[in-house]
Amino acid sequence: MRTNFLDLSKRKFLCFGAAALASLKLINLEGAAHAMAKKQDASKLITAADLERVERMAQKALDVQEVQNIWSRHAYYDAAGLNREQIRDIWAQHQPDVAFIQPTEMRIGLDNIMAYYCDMWDQTRKTRLQAIRKLFPEIPDDPKYDLAGWMKMHTNTTPNIQIAGDGKTAKGSWESPGFITEFMGGDFMAAWIWERYFVDFIKEDGNWKIWHANLLVQIMTPYEKSWVAGSMEQVKGAAGAPGAGGPGGNAPEGGARGAGGAPAGGGGMSAMPSGAEPAKTEMRCQTYAVNKLCGLLTPGIPRQPEPYYTFSETHSYGPDMLESWARIDGKTIKK
Repeated sequence: MRTNFLDLSKRKFLCFGAAALASLKLINLEGAAHAMAKKQDASKLITAADLERVERMAQKALDVQEVQNIWSRHAYYDAAGLNREQIRDIWAQHQPDVAFIQPTEMRIGLDNIMAYYCDMWDQTRKTRLQAIRKLFPEIPDDPKYDLAGWMKMHTNTTPNIQIAGDGKTAKGSWESPGFITEFMGGDFMAAWIWERYFVDFIKEDGNWKIWHANLLVQIMTPYEKSWVAGSMEQVKGAAGAPGAGGPGGNAPEGGARGAGGAPAGGGGMSAMPSGAEPAKTEMRCQTYAVNKLCGLLTPGIPRQPEPYYTFSETHSYGPDMLESWARIDGKTIKK
């Protein structure tokens, strides 16, 4: 029989955690000296209920770390352009409503996510290589060079992770300062991009997976221009800088290219593969604009994670987010 070393490590972690916390309990009950004086059997001071409670605490701590690790792996896969590997390895494979959500639209279902995030990305990489070789003909006509000059980084800060009391689901939110470097319009451009993430996770076959991911652009602006200046240009009717994600530096409909893993970096965006369903539209976040409520003040911005026992008791970050608000708040949602 093969030993599952990962499971073994988890058991050791839980045992050591239980022993350490139980030791603290012994010390705090009446003091070690008083316990010795009465010659009490230490084992009798720890009940089965105590051990069960400590084990739950240790498991929750382990789950929080594993959820953080999954979202950190998302950042790595995305920055490396490994979109298909990411969906295969860390996204839910058995949930019909698995969702990839950007500021104004969402892709629902694994097939639609694969078509947008993987198939279109693969085609974009091919067109990118041919476009960049026009500027740098010395670059070999070899697929391994299709991301030459491309770089992006989405960091994960201020985590707020809540594990369901039943251990089956989890929720997390992060702020993400970052940048992207793209090849657009025959030249390179660099831009700052800051996002907020709101994510539901679910356990499949004992492993945490991404279930509903909201990747919401807060600001996106060329390196040399502030987001305020870009928005003022838009309001005044001036054209935004090329590659700023839209006039005035705001993200285009559906989210900025390169934002949160959206296909980016080509000499031109590839068309959606045939058979892919159109994205569902819903305003989840207004990218910065001088004349609008934006960021966390957007009326439809997802809520922060709060402690909960089972998923039906909390709000969803998925396609049914507004319906879950109505259920929790006891209100009728307006369509």
